[in-house]
Amino acid sequence: MKTYFALLLSILFCFPAIAQKEPSYIEKGELTLGINLQTISYHIYYKEGKTRGAVRSGYFTPISLNSSYQLSERASLRLGLGLGGDRDRLTEQIKGVDYKHDSRTIAIVSSLSLYHTFLNLYRKLPIYGTVSVVPAYGFTNLQTTHDGADGPIVHTVKENGLNMFAMAGAGFNYQISNRLYGNMSYFFFKKNLSGMNSSHYDWDQGYGLRSITKSFELGVNFKL
Repeated sequence: MKTYFALLLSILFCFPAIAQKEPSYIEKGELTLGINLQTISYHIYYKEGKTRGAVRSGYFTPISLNSSYQLSERASLRLGLGLGGDRDRLTEQIKGVDYKHDSRTIAIVSSLSLYHTFLNLYRKLPIYGTVSVVPAYGFTNLQTTHDGADGPIVHTVKENGLNMFAMAGAGFNYQISNRLYGNMSYFFFKKNLSGMNSSHYDWDQGYGLRSITKSFELGVNFKL
């Protein structure tokens, strides 16, 4: 993930001379294709009691491909499809016995987003607001291992389910060439419509600088 972010950042900011030659707005009716990476860690919840075991949730950070249609000079509609995942390892002691948990989560993510440009500085730096609906279907596999009388005992629990998220934020576009431009968004509103919403446990808020760095989206887009 860090490698992908470094690559996108280099594309976004290493061509400032080119960026000043062309207006970064998109004409009405135009289509774009792009790729977006997020630092946001989504927390997906599964139905209580559906399976036995400790699996009730999982985290994922998505990478998405998207297609955008320019509705007007200021408004655009974007449809995205992505994939995200995470791995978490934990050891806990219960009645003197060490239980080692190894949890893996994979999520298929789609999104429908509306972007509206409310300020276009010299037609070079469009600043926009955005709202999104993000359905995500997750698969989590938890493997728990502890020592028994006859050797290690392994217990595996699998879970899957759908969650719906709502997002809102603001950002800007940055011109790279005549057809290529980047975008950066900061999401100040993040809500799981299907599960819990602890600011600390679910959205990494209240941790100083981490609260800010875990709220960004970075993308590169190509005008068709």
